[in-house]
Amino acid sequence: MPLTLNDKILLDGGKKCELVDLKDVRYFETCGNYSKTYYSGGIMLINRTLSYLNDKLPERIFFRANRQYIVNLTHIKNVQLTNHAMFQIEMSCGKEIEISRRRSQEFRDILTL
Repeated sequence: MPLTLNDKILLDGGKKCELVDLKDVRYFETCGNYSKTYYSGGIMLINRTLSYLNDKLPERIFFRANRQYIVNLTHIKNVQLTNHAMFQIEMSCGKEIEISRRRSQEFRDILTL
């Protein structure tokens, strides 16, 4: 069963575990076969790949921005179009992430009425 934004998830960092609301996760960043999870309570390295996470996360809320990041669309603060017809987003925490050229049209389709 796919996750929803109202679900809680267990972030298992090996020596430390934390139960967090999925809606509090801002973005995931690849780190080899691990992922860094950035959420309201901090950062945790978890033993999951972005591909694995991408299959589990709600697709209308979490978006694979490029090969390095999955972002929570509800935490986007600002969107700008770059010179190369790609998008640069600013997350609620101030982190800037570029949407890849390959993913830019899908990003536009998801967010445009």
